[in-house]
Amino acid sequence: MTTAAHLGGGGASPLPRVSTSDILRRIEAERGAAGAGAALAFDADGTLWEGDVGFDLFEAFLAGRCARPEAEAALRAEAEAFGVAVEGGAHEIASALYAAFAAERYPEDRAFAMMAWAFAGWREDELAGLVDRVLEEKGHAGRIRPALFPILDWARSNGAPVFVVSASPRFVIERAVARLGVAPERIAAMTPAVRGGRIAPELGAPATYGEGKTRALERIFPELAVLAAFGDSAYDAALLRTARVPVAVSPSPKLLAVAGSVPGLVLLDC
Repeated sequence: MTTAAHLGGGGASPLPRVSTSDILRRIEAERGAAGAGAALAFDADGTLWEGDVGFDLFEAFLAGRCARPEAEAALRAEAEAFGVAVEGGAHEIASALYAAFAAERYPEDRAFAMMAWAFAGWREDELAGLVDRVLEEKGHAGRIRPALFPILDWARSNGAPVFVVSASPRFVIERAVARLGVAPERIAAMTPAVRGGRIAPELGAPATYGEGKTRALERIFPELAVLAAFGDSAYDAALLRTARVPVAVSPSPKLLAVAGSVPGLVLLDC
């Protein structure tokens, strides 16, 4: 996911700007030291594609007044914990929390988790239908960054595993990356609990935000030999630091501000 203000790259950058071919040369040069099984790790929103499918989905959820009573108590507790005043039921509370997030009055990590479990009461199959409709309406296939296709092709050709680590809900990331050939077992994202085939109003796995992205990658890829990592947000910095080839893709100003904490970070020319 991107930041509360939907920040993107732009303007002057202190990072070295490199081409896709440059990145592939660096990956080839580092592969021997990293080991044959070393992986490529990608953030999703703002990195693999332009825009944010998590925001797209949640905004459709709000526009359709799709919040259900099963989410109300948890949403109300979240609003009270962060001083978000609101009257009404689940829809009104979810809307108020999203507005507080956009105004930077509700922390990103909590907001991104909420956007996953706020679907409490939904069956997984009906949620898949909403996800597919939103991806189609937003033209998701046309938003995937062409500059990354040669890197993904290189990974397939050379047997390098590709992992996606996102702060967006898992149920939208799985379907968004399926066309890129990334298997569900190689995805870490905000994952709500599921009980009786329905989403529950809480996470079922640790949050995938900041250092949580690195910990999530360790769980699904215990060796943690990361050949290259790609991200756009400040909370991708921890993931980028795990890689021999760390790459900023359309970086937010907040990532640029902490770029010095990521040795060897370069900017992909998209």
